[in-house]
Amino acid sequence: MISVLLVEDDPDVLELTRLFLERDLELNIDVCSSVKEALRKLNNKIYNVIVSDYLMPEINGIQLLKTLKFQGIETPFIVFTGQGGEDIAIEALNSGATFYLQKSENPRFQFAKLRKMIHEAALKQKTEETYREHNICVVIPAYNEELLIGPTLAGIPDYIFRIYVIDDASTDRTPEIIRECAEKDIRIVHIRHEINGGVGASIATGYREALKEGMDIAVVMAGDNQMDPAYLPKFLDPVIKRHADYAVGNRLQGTEFRKGMPAIRFFGNALLTLLTKIASGYWQLMDPQNGYTAISRRALERLDLGTIYPRYGYCNDILVKLNAYGFKAVNINHKARYNIGEVSGIKYRTYIFRLSRLLFKDFLWRLKEKYVILSFHPLVFFYVFGVVIVIISIIFGFHSIYLRIINDTEIFVIRAALSLLMFIMGALFVLFAMLFDMEQEKNMGWL
Repeated sequence: MISVLLVEDDPDVLELTRLFLERDLELNIDVCSSVKEALRKLNNKIYNVIVSDYLMPEINGIQLLKTLKFQGIETPFIVFTGQGGEDIAIEALNSGATFYLQKSENPRFQFAKLRKMIHEAALKQKTEETYREHNICVVIPAYNEELLIGPTLAGIPDYIFRIYVIDDASTDRTPEIIRECAEKDIRIVHIRHEINGGVGASIATGYREALKEGMDIAVVMAGDNQMDPAYLPKFLDPVIKRHADYAVGNRLQGTEFRKGMPAIRFFGNALLTLLTKIASGYWQLMDPQNGYTAISRRALERLDLGTIYPRYGYCNDILVKLNAYGFKAVNINHKARYNIGEVSGIKYRTYIFRLSRLLFKDFLWRLKEKYVILSFHPLVFFYVFGVVIVIISIIFGFHSIYLRIINDTEIFVIRAALSLLMFIMGALFVLFAMLFDMEQEKNMGWL
């Protein structure tokens, strides 16, 4: 049941609104015709949503909203009025109103929209209360982000308990802007690296602070305002509900999500996604280069933060380590914000080759750690035999071609057929190893 306080000085409108809203059996409506009466009711009862007219004899609806905010009452507030234009709507929303609805000549439509807003406001409030029951922090790495670090920090929702901003030896006004924001928001903790260590090193620093202060969930968002905080609940829910320990953003699921992504970035992400799937063992994940993530405390405690790759590629490195230790990861579809003044620090021509070397090393480490040291699975032999046989078949095939050119021998057909057969056999070994690895992914999760 959603309890609603309806404030309206016009008795006819008050009664008509009450009658319509009470058709919804999930709504419990209290009415009052003045602000004084509303304040008395609020002193004696807690409401899920407040719906108020704007123009009233004593004080207007926005002044009532400001009074409640001053008293520390954060109940969702909907301004429902026939007076005022765009400037009133902007003032209401800037003052903290959840929604603003203009009355129209079609009462059926406007009341239906009001009812929908009430349900959305109540659900949002309930959701935020759930998040406030957990210590949730946001880690923001920032290097020369003077243009966008301010809007990034301003957009962090109120239910986030702590914000760690790691200034990675910025040379512009980034440190100054962070300090200015920290003076206005006590949740912000400014941490500065005197020597630039890379984005991975900055995130590791933030993770250490999160563990030190006992955070339950740590979210990573970039300092360039590309990661929309409106998607935060989607990242937090699977971790809070213990469906996964790691939530990773995905911008590649559909055209509506990929819209706006530069072509070279999409191609690079697609290629590295394939390599990361093989190296990490998370075969269902897309867009592993995505830095928008949320991680549980128990996963953080298991990671050796000192070994995280310090620069771009850290997210792939973390995935490999989490898989080796048996933590489940899920994808969260979201849109990214591009062309807002951000400057990418990734040079894809060199980044792809550098990350490929890292993923190869991580792949070998994961096979050893997960399938030899921590447990045992024969897929290791399938990988080893498969790769060895494929290499031998390729060498044997080229050698056969060489002999065919030099000696013009009739045995070439037999040699070529044998090389092809060995190659197919080796490829099948590798494919079976991948299949076994996929099956292991299904067994991950909370115990």
